[in-house]
This record gives sequence, structure tokens and C-alpha cells, in this order.
Amino acid sequence: MQKMVGRDKELDILIEKLFEEKVLGNLTEERFLKLTYKYEDEQLSLKQSIKNLKKVVLEDKAHELNTDGFLETVKKYSEIPELNLEILNEFIDKIVVHHREEIDGIKSQKVEIYYKMIGFVELPEMSQSEKENYIKCFSRRKKDRIA
Repeated sequence: MQKMVGRDKELDILIEKLFEEKVLGNLTEERFLKLTYKYEDEQLSLKQSIKNLKKVVLEDKAHELNTDGFLETVKKYSEIPELNLEILNEFIDKIVVHHREEIDGIKSQKVEIYYKMIGFVELPEMSQSEKENYIKCFSRRKKDRIA
């Protein structure tokens, strides 16, 4: 982002120099307009990118790691007899569900769970035997999928 801010300031200086060259008569009207439009378009695009990046940074800071708060919530629910909406709302910030895809005949769907106070936790890759065991334990039977 620092490079973008630097380029934005550089563009201000270039546009200012264009005006000076135009006033001094060293630049034709056509060339002046062409360069001005070019620099202003780049600067407008740059300002939008900077604005978007600042928004992303602010969102990331809002979800900064707060392990103490998360551990307090975990202690509160050390024994969960039944998972309910209240508990989920206390732990989960958002869930992102990606499109289902089929790889090597196996259908899968990526789901990202963003936890409150700690954000997204990347789980390690499973070995083939772990995947098979997981599918055996948690996949629905064909008749369940039809219903």
C-alpha cells in the first residue's frame, strides 16, 4: 500500500509539472490533455485501490487475534450437552461456503469458518487414509441424499 500512496503523490507532482510545461509553452494542448487524462485516470484507479485496501486492513484489525477473550468463551462452554444457535453465535463470526467441485470422482465443498476473536483457522491437509476414514464416518448414504 505504501507504493500506491507513493505513486499517488508522484502523480500529483507529474500533473503539476504538466501544468507548468503547458504555461511555459513547452507542451501542445493536445499532448497536455492526453497526458493529463492518462495521469488522472491512473490516480483515480489508485485512489480506489487505496480505499479498498484501507477497508480490508480495518476489517482485519477488527478481527485481530484476541485469544484471551476466545479462551473465556471456551471456558464458559467447557461442557456442551447440545449445540444450539446461541453457542454458535458466540463462537462463529461468519461461514463462507464455496462451490461444490468434483476431483478424481470425489465431490467436495470447501467451507471456511471464521471464529470470533481469532478469525479463520487453517486446518492441515489430511492424508488419503484420514480422508477415507472421514468420508466413511461423516458422508451421507445415497438414500439420505435423495430425500
